[in-house]
Amino acid sequence: MNDEESEVFQRELTKTFFLSILKDLGEIDETLSDYEVKVLIQKALTNHPELQVEWGDMERFGQNTLLVKYQDSLLLIEVSPLINAIRVLWNEYKNTST
Repeated sequence: MNDEESEVFQRELTKTFFLSILKDLGEIDETLSDYEVKVLIQKALTNHPELQVEWGDMERFGQNTLLVKYQDSLLLIEVSPLINAIRVLWNEYKNTST
């Protein structure tokens, strides 16, 4: 994959991920737990047809590590900061909007 293809893929993935997260959050009326955010993240990444996504074994990779396979590459993503950010921002938003 050349640099231009890589940039196009990154933009497409980012767009798919965030639109999916926003759509799913819009359907939730209560506060979120870490587990619920993990489900949203995995679902959002799985929406991209070229990715295979699963949670890594906790003993081997830690509690919040995603394994993302794209073509012949495997990416390990530690998503704890993302989980915390989504949960805290959403819960603050829900608490102030009620």
